[in-house]
Amino acid sequence: MRNEDKKILALRTAYIAGIFSIIISSIMLLNYWQLVSSDPLESEALKSLVERLQEDTSNEELKHEIRNLDLMARNAYFTNRWQIRSGSYLLVAGIVITVIALRVYYASKAEIIKPDEHEASLDIELFISRQWIIYTVMLVFGLALIASFLTINHLSVYRTSDSLNQEESVPTTQIIPNPDEAVTTASIPETDTTETEVIINRDETSDQPVTDPVLVESDKKDMAVVTAETGESDLLAPPTIDEIIKNYPSFRGPFGLGISYHKDIPTDWDGASGNRILWKAPISLPGYSSPVYWDQLLFLTGADEENESIYCFDAHTGQLLWEHKVTGIPRPTGTIKPTEDTGFAAPTATTDGRYVFAIYATGDLICLDMDGNKIWSKNIGIPDNHYGHSSSLLVWKDFLLIQFDTNQEGKVFAADVHSGEQLWETLRSSTISWASPILINVGDHHELILASSPDISAYDPEDGKKLWSVDCLSGEIGPSPAYDNGILFSANEYAKLTALEPGDPPKLLWESNEYLPEVSSPVATQGLLFISTSYGVIVCYDGKSGDILWEYECDRGFYASPIIVDGKIYFLDRSGKMYIFSVSRTMELINDPELGAGTVSTPAFSEGRIYIRGNDHLYCIGS
Repeated sequence: MRNEDKKILALRTAYIAGIFSIIISSIMLLNYWQLVSSDPLESEALKSLVERLQEDTSNEELKHEIRNLDLMARNAYFTNRWQIRSGSYLLVAGIVITVIALRVYYASKAEIIKPDEHEASLDIELFISRQWIIYTVMLVFGLALIASFLTINHLSVYRTSDSLNQEESVPTTQIIPNPDEAVTTASIPETDTTETEVIINRDETSDQPVTDPVLVESDKKDMAVVTAETGESDLLAPPTIDEIIKNYPSFRGPFGLGISYHKDIPTDWDGASGNRILWKAPISLPGYSSPVYWDQLLFLTGADEENESIYCFDAHTGQLLWEHKVTGIPRPTGTIKPTEDTGFAAPTATTDGRYVFAIYATGDLICLDMDGNKIWSKNIGIPDNHYGHSSSLLVWKDFLLIQFDTNQEGKVFAADVHSGEQLWETLRSSTISWASPILINVGDHHELILASSPDISAYDPEDGKKLWSVDCLSGEIGPSPAYDNGILFSANEYAKLTALEPGDPPKLLWESNEYLPEVSSPVATQGLLFISTSYGVIVCYDGKSGDILWEYECDRGFYASPIIVDGKIYFLDRSGKMYIFSVSRTMELINDPELGAGTVSTPAFSEGRIYIRGNDHLYCIGS
């Protein structure tokens, strides 16, 4: 190509690319202005319709209008995110092409003729006169890129900077000695009042145990521990799979999967009349954590700005057996300001029949034995979290598994159940998450599955090695994943419902954005996937194809996660009304009994019984 032709082509390319970049910049700036003036995730029209529905809960036309408006808002949000992401790439590409074309143009121009002094002077004058244009265009480009960055992060978070001083005190366990006696409490000091607590800094690669047990046997399957406190030897073998599924040891039951293996679960009760309400026990501290069950014992956490407690109830009688007040754990300075709908005790405790573990919004992590005596405790760092920490704990063998995704960093780590010593830690590139981990069996091994923005990730629960990851989520992740027969499901409001086959790499099976949960986690079994939304719709999907099999509209929305038990699925709405369906491809509503108390916590199950945490009481429902 002749130099003259090259010069003309380069100049025209520069003009076209420059004009294209200016148009893209203008669109992105307009898009940013629209976003800051009207948040796409908060619709005043939708809020108004929801308020009207609360006054007229039987208005089917209004429910349909809310669903359609919500779907339109989510579609607009998806389109907006696509425009932002695509616009950023196009703008950068346009600028790069413009710069390259201009360089080619001036290089070709220099090869054609050597300008004389007058022409050189004229070119310099023209260049100087065009500098203002160049600066203006570059300013527009820069503002567009900045707006793109700010818009992409418009769901990002708020930082904490204030300081908090925590006084140390000796922990106590409050015990009620006899279920038949009047309710009295006694403060019993723990045996070791000189125990050293450890502050875990973010930069540390390992934790020191609070107590230093001596290992007597090397085989962890039959580990015996001699404690420095008593010198006594106790066989502390991990529970078997059969023992785990006979109980209800964690949030959403065994392995966090939303399935209970108990039988003879009641389907008919009435809180107002007390029909089938076997007992209810007051809870002195607030919390949105759920109860867990092991061998006739129920464990529950509660906390406020100044107090943290673990409760142990007799599952048969409702008697409070003991309350351990969590105190004396040194904390790093920082502000702890969870929102009212999360609070200080949102994460659910877990147990393995040997110990009980709990975590709070303060980052306090504690391990007790089944009698309420402290084994170890420490602070893992105050979660930088604008709603409050809510990821629940999970135990596998001798590993206490903790998902700790915050605004500052994401990570997952395991602590030794006997000592609290950190066994492994894996840093994550994901952003903050409120979801809880689940553990799935994929044939010859187990995988720890975590949900966060923007991905679902799998880790080896025994060494923390990342096995695979796939980007399929966005926004503020609350629901935990679900798993059934080789298919993993993830969903979040203002994201997508995704079905994939775990593996390296994972295989995407199908996606949908019609019904999405905000807080309540999906659950799956027998090739069926069930979802309950915050706006009160229950949906059943075909797990393999993604087809909607049936849907049911309710009066109130759902925060509690549905649980599958005894061939039925239990959905508990925020008013305390339970919707009980058959696990079936056709809609079969069995009953919809009411507790008579509001709740957002997920129920727990044992043989023939349901345990529900209400706003002020723990309830037991049974025959």
